[in-house]
Amino acid sequence: VKKNVKRRLLAATAVVSMAALSACSSAEGETATGGSGESDAPFIALSNGFIGNSWRQTLVRSFEETAEQLKTDGVISGYQAVNAPGDNDATEQISQIRSLILQDPDALLIVPASPTALVPVIEEACAADITVVVLDSEIDAPCAHVVRNSYDDWGRESTVHALEAIGGKGNIINNRGVVGSQPEQLFYATQQEIFAEYPDVKVVSEVNGFCDSGTTQQELVGILASMPEIAAVPGCASGMGVAQAFQSAGREVPVVVFDTSGANLQYWKDSGIDNGSYATITDPGQSVAALYVALELLDGKEVPEELILPLVYIPMEDRDAWLATLGPDDYAAYPWTSELIQEQIEAVQNGTEAPRPPTPAA
Repeated sequence: VKKNVKRRLLAATAVVSMAALSACSSAEGETATGGSGESDAPFIALSNGFIGNSWRQTLVRSFEETAEQLKTDGVISGYQAVNAPGDNDATEQISQIRSLILQDPDALLIVPASPTALVPVIEEACAADITVVVLDSEIDAPCAHVVRNSYDDWGRESTVHALEAIGGKGNIINNRGVVGSQPEQLFYATQQEIFAEYPDVKVVSEVNGFCDSGTTQQELVGILASMPEIAAVPGCASGMGVAQAFQSAGREVPVVVFDTSGANLQYWKDSGIDNGSYATITDPGQSVAALYVALELLDGKEVPEELILPLVYIPMEDRDAWLATLGPDDYAAYPWTSELIQEQIEAVQNGTEAPRPPTPAA
């Protein structure tokens, strides 16, 4: 029996619970720690390759808050979160992971700066008998488990709801993401398949908004004067920028796709947009999901090598309930629990579709 399973079994009688997520912040290059590792319960480490945006800060904060509660409950002995400084520097993250390996955690969660450059150091961690869970990325490291969202799903969520909101017909402008990146290629290919299913929808133009509201607004301002009536602007979540561009041009705001930050949801509410617009983006709560997956593995449970989780999707009827839980810079994150992760695992094993996690209580 591996050391991880032995230690997990000794802690199996601990009470499992989870604190509600609250707002605080993480800074670039910070290391957050909790516990001493003296207990027989497992010690969990997180290596995060980039901390330079609010979405990623929500991801790290969600992990820390859940890990702190699990430590209080005796489920884990402690945790450590290490954020690589700089702009997604794989070399720096590799160095930090090697330092974490020397500390001999029972499980190591990794948000990789690169899906290729980190493979050798992941294999080093596995060789050191550390359970490795990679999140928010694909990875070609068979010894690691993967927890992520699907960019195909993101492309679908960011398009289908918008086309349905306009009755499957009308002129649209497609808002692309970081053109040239692998995620955007998958996202865009899915969109093309969807557009082919809606013959009465006409893509009259595309803009490269790079998933940024300011860039999207600037791109749209330059073309709106020559555009016919636009029913929707699907694509990468930049709904605030889209709405502001149409408002500044004195035009009716079409169906847009917001991101799930508190600031975007508040703008959506304050602007009174009520036309089928919605919010969707990948889930920063993946870090909590990965933590529970690691605990399942340490407990000797069978877990699929890859667990693809649902994206956060917020229709108007759920907006205010989410908004009540978020600060301006927070992103909506599903409140994953051990039970919810077990449901997702069982769905994969049974070939069924697991339900989305619940919306926060209003």
